[in-house]
Amino acid sequence: MKHLRFLFFSMVLLTSCNDPIGEETVIKAYVTLQGIDQVAVVDIAGREVMKYVDVDILNTGDRPHYVVVDQMHGYWYVTLISSGYVLKFDIKDDELVDSVKVDNMPALMAIDASTQTLYVSRFMPMPAMGMMGSNSTVINVIDAATMTVTGDVSVGARSPHGIAISSDGKTLWVVSNEASHFFKIQTSQMYIEGYKPESFKLGHNVPDSYAINDMFYNALELELSHDDTKLFVTCSGSDEVRVFNTVTGDSLDTYPLAKQPWHLVLSDDDKNLFVTNRSGGSISKINLSNGSVSVLSDSLIALPHGCGLTTDETNLLVSSSEGNRLLVIDTESMVISDVINLETPMSMPTGLAVVRE
Repeated sequence: MKHLRFLFFSMVLLTSCNDPIGEETVIKAYVTLQGIDQVAVVDIAGREVMKYVDVDILNTGDRPHYVVVDQMHGYWYVTLISSGYVLKFDIKDDELVDSVKVDNMPALMAIDASTQTLYVSRFMPMPAMGMMGSNSTVINVIDAATMTVTGDVSVGARSPHGIAISSDGKTLWVVSNEASHFFKIQTSQMYIEGYKPESFKLGHNVPDSYAINDMFYNALELELSHDDTKLFVTCSGSDEVRVFNTVTGDSLDTYPLAKQPWHLVLSDDDKNLFVTNRSGGSISKINLSNGSVSVLSDSLIALPHGCGLTTDETNLLVSSSEGNRLLVIDTESMVISDVINLETPMSMPTGLAVVRE
């Protein structure tokens, strides 16, 4: 009996040593630091920067801009505007796994995790930053498993910037920053010779031709509703968010916001939309059920850029690119609950992605 009891307790001890259930899991956020060629890895619960990951490839100002996370396979990806690379990192240890060069100023990304396909958009003109943007009309397609460019698709309009993929991976949505048109791309057809994505105008005052850079709306980013029926577009030129039907392309709603709506994130239940207002120095919360808009303005919100929700959606994380800080905002009260400062004054935090439980 003593031997059996000893064996039982030995097994319990061995199991507890190897069972990760009792261990505290660190939920991370990744923030691109465009000014210093690094990505900050942030412990959300601990409210601190765990590490700074170097992403300098050419050592000449690579400018990391945007980051996406593939939790299904355990990787995160970052675009380097100036050097034209997309880098792949392991989510466990944040070590570099691979890279691929795409050129033409890669900007935002959308990932279809089920097929490990990465879609990469182009940077738009930013005269204030001394960057004239890319003249390209192309979206790159990357096999994320092998980190090879498998092809590209042209929308025919310059600076195809905002980008999103449908939940089934069959439809890619892209919006031009310069031509005020958005495009519906069937991923199964985009390599067919002569294929042209379906185009829609952001407003009635937009020229029919998307070869004309009208610069009316200066669309920045877009987001799909979780049922794929609605498309939300931030229009930094007209200071509003526009909503469209994904079947017909018809306009559904328009929400006037503060100066230069930038990045946006939608709650899981599709009831609230959070938007950073770059020049407005504020964050907007749109109640999509009743159309009301609440605004958070604060001196700490200096050139807000990227945003992301925590898993329980009680907190919104916002990167302040001029303030060199990450803001934690209570989504219910819309007040700043915490500030995570970055160690380098010229870090310029931009893109942000949250690892969700």
